[in-house]
Amino acid sequence: MKSKYSIFILFFCIYSMSVQSASKGGNMITGVVLEKETHTPIEYVGICVYLAKTDKFVTGTVSNANGKFTIQSLPDDMYYCVLSYIGYEKQKSASFTVNESQNIINLGNFYLITSSQQLNEVVVQGRRSTYTQGIDKKIFNVGQDLMSSSGSLSDLLQNIPSVQVDVEGNVSLRGNENVQILINGKQSTMMNARTRAEVLQQLPAGDIERIEIITNPSAQYKPDGVSGILNIVMKKQRKVGVNGNVMANIGNEGRYNVTTSINYNTGKINLYGSYGIRLDRRDRITLDDRIKNDSVLSYISQHTDSKAHPLSHVIRAGIDWNFDSSNTLQLSGAYNHRGFLREENTLTTNRDDAEIITYNANRYRHDDEKTNQAEGNAVYTHLFGDNNELSVDYSYSILEGLEDNQYTTNIYSTTSETKDNSQIWQAYYQHLFRVTYNRTFNDKIKLTMGYEMDALQTDLNYHFQNLENGVFVPDMQKTNDFTNNQLNNAIYATLEYKVGKFGMLMGLRPELMNIKSHLFSLDSIVSNNYFMVYPTLHTAYQLNDNNELQLNYSLRVNRPEADDMNPFPEYQNPLSLRAGNPYLLPEKIHSIEAGYQWRKSATTILGTLYYRYTADKLTTVTKYLDNSILLTTKENLNSSQSAGLELIINTDIKKWMNINLSGNVYYDQINAEKLGYGKNKNNIAWSSALNANFNIFKGAMLQLNSRYTSSSLLPQGKREGAFITNLGAKYEIPSTNLSIMGTVSDLFNTFKKIYTIDTPQLKQRIEQWRNPRIFYIGIIWNFGSSQHNDKQNLKYDESL
Repeated sequence: MKSKYSIFILFFCIYSMSVQSASKGGNMITGVVLEKETHTPIEYVGICVYLAKTDKFVTGTVSNANGKFTIQSLPDDMYYCVLSYIGYEKQKSASFTVNESQNIINLGNFYLITSSQQLNEVVVQGRRSTYTQGIDKKIFNVGQDLMSSSGSLSDLLQNIPSVQVDVEGNVSLRGNENVQILINGKQSTMMNARTRAEVLQQLPAGDIERIEIITNPSAQYKPDGVSGILNIVMKKQRKVGVNGNVMANIGNEGRYNVTTSINYNTGKINLYGSYGIRLDRRDRITLDDRIKNDSVLSYISQHTDSKAHPLSHVIRAGIDWNFDSSNTLQLSGAYNHRGFLREENTLTTNRDDAEIITYNANRYRHDDEKTNQAEGNAVYTHLFGDNNELSVDYSYSILEGLEDNQYTTNIYSTTSETKDNSQIWQAYYQHLFRVTYNRTFNDKIKLTMGYEMDALQTDLNYHFQNLENGVFVPDMQKTNDFTNNQLNNAIYATLEYKVGKFGMLMGLRPELMNIKSHLFSLDSIVSNNYFMVYPTLHTAYQLNDNNELQLNYSLRVNRPEADDMNPFPEYQNPLSLRAGNPYLLPEKIHSIEAGYQWRKSATTILGTLYYRYTADKLTTVTKYLDNSILLTTKENLNSSQSAGLELIINTDIKKWMNINLSGNVYYDQINAEKLGYGKNKNNIAWSSALNANFNIFKGAMLQLNSRYTSSSLLPQGKREGAFITNLGAKYEIPSTNLSIMGTVSDLFNTFKKIYTIDTPQLKQRIEQWRNPRIFYIGIIWNFGSSQHNDKQNLKYDESL
C-alpha cells in the first residue's frame, strides 16, 4: 500500500513541477507545418533559424506529430526560418525580430508544396537514409534506399547503423539480440520471438517510411528489451488526390516480389491501401560437429541441407478522418498470409573413441507451414484548450500458424526405415489499450501522462505420431499443450523541460505484471506476479551551433516470452532438442549513455559511450540428456555488464557521393558462476558498417553496403565473426515516372553464422550459411494526380 501512495505522490510532484515552471518566459518562436492541399500536419519537418543580416545558421528543430514546432531562448535580433522535408519544396519565412517587447512570436501556419507540384520535376528522393537526432531517439528516413525497392525489411535493417542481422534473420542492436521491435509504435504479434525472423525476411521494405532507434527509451515506452527499441514506421501518403506506386522485381532461383500502394486524399479524408506478394528461396546448409568427453570419447557429425520456398501476401488499408481542427479518427488494418514449404535432409554419423562408425542415418523432413496474421487499430485524438491533447488508442492483433512435419528416417547400418509426424500449433492473441494526455504549457514545459494495458495469450501445442503397423499412432509421451497469459497494467508520466541550451526529459513508469503458464500435460500452473517502477532520464546540452552533449539513464527489463518458458521440447532433430524453462526470472537492466554530436553543413558525427549492467541475465545453455541427445534451454546467469563506444559519421563529398560510416566496440563480462561456467568471463568485440551512395551521372546512382561483426562471447563458448557486402544500382528514366534498378546481396558469398561450445564435457561447432548471392532486377512506377511530366529534370532531395 505504501508503494502505491509513493507512486501517486511522485506523479503529483511531476505535474506540480510542470505547472509551477509554466509561468517562466523567454524569447521564443512557434509555428505549425501543414501539407498545402490537405491541410494535414507534417511530422519531422526540419526548421532552421538564420540571422537575417548575415545568413548565419543559429539553431534548429523538427516539427512534432501535430506539425507544431517551438524554438526558445533566441537572443534579441532579426531572423528568418527555412523549412525543409523530403519530397516537399523548401520554404523561407519572412524576417522577424525578437526582443523584450516581442519575446513570443507566432509565425502561424506554413503550407509545404510537393516538389513535383511546384517545379514540374521528378524528385529523386532518399539518395541516402536521412538522419535526425532527437533527445531520446535516432531517426533514419529510408527514402528510396535500394534495398527498400527490392528487398525485405530484414535486408533494409542491415543498412541501418547500430543494427546487425544474421544469416537466419535474427536482429541485434549494438551486438545484443534482446531488442524490442515495434510497428508504428505498438507491439504486434508478428514480432514475437518465435516468428519474428521469418516475418522480417518476408515483409516488403518498400512499405517502410522510417526506422527509429531508441537505445534508452523514455517512460512512455514499455521498458522491454536489453538493447532498446526498433520502431518500424509504415508509409502513409499525404498528397492530395489519387497517388500511388508499383514496385516489381524478379530474382534468381525463381524469386519475385511485387508491391503496390495507392491513396486517395480529399484533405478531410485520406484513404490508403497496399498489397504485396513475395516468393523467396530460402536454402540453408548446416554443419554440426560435436565431441562428447565423458568416460569415453564419442563423435557425432550432422549435415543438414534445407530448401524452402516461402510465399507471402501482405495487405494494409486504413482511413484518416479529420472531423475538424480538433478531432481526428484513424482506423487501420493489416493481413499477412505466409505459406512455407520446406524439404530437409539431415545426415547423422556417430563414431566411437576409435572413430569407427556406430550409427549412420538420414532423416528427411517435409514441412508445410501456414501462418495467418491480422491486426486492427483505432486511434481517436482530441485537441482542446491551449495546447492540450487527449488520445485513445486500441489495437487487436492475432497470429495463428500450423507447422505440419512429416519425417522419414533411413538407418543405413540396419537398412530399416521409420516414419513419424508432428504438428506444431502456435497462436498469439494480443489486446493493447492506451490513453495518453499531452499538455504543452509554454516553450519550456511539456507534460505527458498515460495508462496502458497489454494482454497477451500464447498457445503452443505439440502433437506427435509414430507409424506402427501402417497406422500413425499418437505419441502421448511427446504430445503436450502449453498456454501462457501475460497481463501488464502500467501508468506513465514524462516531463520535458527546456531552458536556454539545456533540455531534460524525465519519466516514471510503474507496472504491475501478471504471468500464468498452464502446462496442461502435467496439469500444472506456474505463476509469477511482480510490481516494478521504471525511471528514465534524458538530458541534452547544446554547446554551440554545431556541438551538443547528451546524458541518458533508464531502468529496463527483459521478460521471458512464452517460447522461453515452455518446458516441452520439440523433436525436429532427435539428437538436438530445444525446450524452455517456466521458472525463468526477468532480466533487470541499468542502462547509461553519454553522447556527443557535431554537425556542420552536410556532415554529422555522433559518438556514444554506453554502459549496461544486467541482473539475472538470460542465456542459452546446451547440455547432454543421455549419451547422444543434447538439450538446449534457457537459464538465468548471475549477472553481466558491458561497456562500449559507438561512432557514426555521415557526410557528403561534393554532390556525387554520400558516406555513412559506423563502428561499435564494446567490452562484455558475464558471471556464470551459478551455472558452473566461471565467475568473470570477458571479451572485447566490435562491428563496423559502410553505406556509400555514388551519383554517377544525372539520374543514376550506385549503392554499396558492407558490414563486419567480430566474434563475441557466449557463456559456453563464442560466436564467430561475420561479413557481408551488398551492391545496388538505380536509374531514373527521363521524361517518365519510371525507374529501373538492380541489387546483389552477399556479393562475395561470405555471409555465415558460426558458433562454438567448449566445455569439459562437450565441444561443438555449428556452421550455417545460406544459398549464395541473391540477384534482383526491378522497375518502379509512380502515378497519381500530383505527377507532371511536361518539364522533368532529375533533382536530388537530401533535405531533412
